[in-house]
Amino acid sequence: MPDSVLDVLQKEERSGIMITNYFRYLIALFFLVQIAVNVENGNSKFNFIAFSIYLFLTLSHTIVIRVCPISIVNVFNYFTLFAEYILILGVLLFYTFTVKNVDLGFALKNTINLFFLFPIIYSLLQFKIRFVFIGLFLFYAIYFSILWIAISTNQLTYTKDWGYYINGPGVLIEDIVAGKPGMYFCFAMMISMGIFRTISMVRRIGIAEGQKTELSRYFSPKIVNEMVENPGTLQNGNRQIVSILFLDIRNFTAMSENMDPKELSAFLSEFRKIMMECVFEHNGTLDKYIGDAVMATFGTPHPSPSAEVDARNAVGCGVIMQKRLSEWNLLRKSEGKTSISIGIGIHTGEVFAGNIGNDLHREYSVIGDAVNTASRIESICKVLKKSFLISKETMELLGGKYTLNRMPRVKVKGKQEPLELYEVVWG
Repeated sequence: MPDSVLDVLQKEERSGIMITNYFRYLIALFFLVQIAVNVENGNSKFNFIAFSIYLFLTLSHTIVIRVCPISIVNVFNYFTLFAEYILILGVLLFYTFTVKNVDLGFALKNTINLFFLFPIIYSLLQFKIRFVFIGLFLFYAIYFSILWIAISTNQLTYTKDWGYYINGPGVLIEDIVAGKPGMYFCFAMMISMGIFRTISMVRRIGIAEGQKTELSRYFSPKIVNEMVENPGTLQNGNRQIVSILFLDIRNFTAMSENMDPKELSAFLSEFRKIMMECVFEHNGTLDKYIGDAVMATFGTPHPSPSAEVDARNAVGCGVIMQKRLSEWNLLRKSEGKTSISIGIGIHTGEVFAGNIGNDLHREYSVIGDAVNTASRIESICKVLKKSFLISKETMELLGGKYTLNRMPRVKVKGKQEPLELYEVVWG
């Protein structure tokens, strides 16, 4: 389970413990009202003693929660669970043996048995399935011990009449042996399932949000949602036609030497934010940052219906990047800061796209000769003193949408033939 999800569950568990403690005071108030309205019925002294014990446990629980670490609180929760069952048992037996002409069968059908459900309900507020089963076990241990003693000592008056069972001393053995225990079991299972489903839901939401946070660094929101809904999207790599964009800040090294670390960090953060927004607006994927450089791909993780769409998205993204940068430069100039310029290179070709790495570190990326070519085209911007160059392969997919200037062929490392490049006129 991711640490973030575990932290949420632990915080909610602690919050649930506090809520349970408040709930105990509400029950204490209920008991106090019951004692007050039954003063004339006798047994007031015993009722007050039982109430005082319950209130002492509740106050102790409050103190432990407020001053002790969670490990001690968890141990004390078990103590209060056992203590409350013993208290309920004591009240049950007291009212069994203080009522005349009844046997242990009365204890088995006494409504005080319903109070055994309260500790089980507490577990729902604390997300503790273990408490449910411990509570159910303790109830069964108490209930069936009373039943065994009652049968062994012939203290049961059997009947087949439901009316006599409800209103008289007789017991309906089928209900005593199977009905009531079965009802408690079903109740405990529903509580357990509620806790399990809640924890599972928090886990799924936490994992999904964690994935969204991680993926949103590289993919547009639309693609992120698709990936979260279909976790296998990135599992298998494949070869596909992709348009790759590289950009780099001109004279960044010299400029960064005049910045302190805080200023440099703020500058890069703002620059990357602007560039990332442009990529996502054009259905691109932010592959990686390399210092002041940015690599983005168009057609990943899923290619568009045609390579033309991805190429146009890539070039459209580059145009918007240059325009947004011009707007940012106006703001920087008004603040007395230096204007910056970038070079953009785009190439379209076949790559391998998929998860690359191992269990210790894995990332989604593209590799292939097309990636190297796009990087070299961006570098040629410096040589030709141009801000935006694309390859012939990308140009052929644009359908004449942009104004282009053909450049002289350029020989680059790793290519036998010189590259045919085109300048994109964006201003």
